[in-house]
Amino acid sequence: MAVEKATIKCESIFSDDSVHRYVMTKVWDKSLPLANVITISPSEDYNITSDLTTTVICNNVHLLGMGGVILTNLMSKIGTDVKKIKNTSGLWNTETDKFIIESAQKADKIIIAWGKFTEIRKTFAQRESDVLTILKPYKEKVYQITDGSKRDLLHPLTPAVRKGFTLKKYSFW
Repeated sequence: MAVEKATIKCESIFSDDSVHRYVMTKVWDKSLPLANVITISPSEDYNITSDLTTTVICNNVHLLGMGGVILTNLMSKIGTDVKKIKNTSGLWNTETDKFIIESAQKADKIIIAWGKFTEIRKTFAQRESDVLTILKPYKEKVYQITDGSKRDLLHPLTPAVRKGFTLKKYSFW
């Protein structure tokens, strides 16, 4: 009989009023590199439970040989339904950007995982531009999810990449 054990250390950082989640970290092997994955917005799940996007990200980051993930977002307001948003006010704040920078500094790889979100929802194009400006000093370690052929800037839930991310350097600066 073989027994396999694993421990995942989870930590989430919220605003004082619990309206914003700035960062969620899940580490399963401190000796391996760490990925900062930046998605659209945080779900209401954290630490013990995970939404589908977080589960897919953790699975794929592990398959890439990483020892953990730092999850940050374009927007930090919890439970934001971006499909219904017309006004971006209050969806992020200065702390959001502070934690994006801090997470980028800690990570060995930064993975843009918001897909082509801003092409569809133009309201958020400026936010994407602002976050890319924040990440520019770390451009050597910024990657995007691709399907390995012609499609780049994919979201983690894209069927072609759910079971295995292919990373490509992000080079749109």
